[in-house]
Amino acid sequence: MVIVTINEEIKQKLKQNNFSTLFLNNCHNSKFLSIHEINSKIVGVGCVGGLMNHYAIELKDEYYGRGLWRNIFNEIHTESQNRNMSFLTGVYKTTNLISIKIQTSLGFTPIFSIDYNKVEGREVVIILPFNSKGKLIKKIMKIFDTKIGNMLFSLFFILSKPILKNIIGLSSKTMSKIDLKYSLYNFEKVKAVMEKINLN
Repeated sequence: MVIVTINEEIKQKLKQNNFSTLFLNNCHNSKFLSIHEINSKIVGVGCVGGLMNHYAIELKDEYYGRGLWRNIFNEIHTESQNRNMSFLTGVYKTTNLISIKIQTSLGFTPIFSIDYNKVEGREVVIILPFNSKGKLIKKIMKIFDTKIGNMLFSLFFILSKPILKNIIGLSSKTMSKIDLKYSLYNFEKVKAVMEKINLN
């Protein structure tokens, strides 16, 4: 594994290795990447981007279950701390039990959930603080776990689409659309959301 900064050569190599469009978009706006190659083919990549240090990892299907995902995460976790970042954030779908279990075991805390629309469904926003500044960000983000806070988050999300890549590393073109009325009607505190998820 190796830590690299995104450039045109890396972008082309990722594209040639058929990573998903959404993930490539994450990578293109990243502060750095952790790349794992086997026989000169990229089989796994981790990235961290935006002001919110949003992280994502994608592996080729045939490499799941080999511990590679956790190795990539450990590398981006270490690199984030080496760069004096105070936290990492991420998201997971409430239907992705494997992702929830893994990220919970890594120390991520669910902060709030957002129900985008009927098609996209609900995601839970998570955070892993490294220090006191990260813990403060975690406390501040809990405001979004209220109905008013969730509405403010949704409005901010809708209005800030042109600069989203600077905030979370994702282009607005690949982000889910928020149906404000639907989202507010289906608001649930993250504790209630997590209680409904059966992790057994």
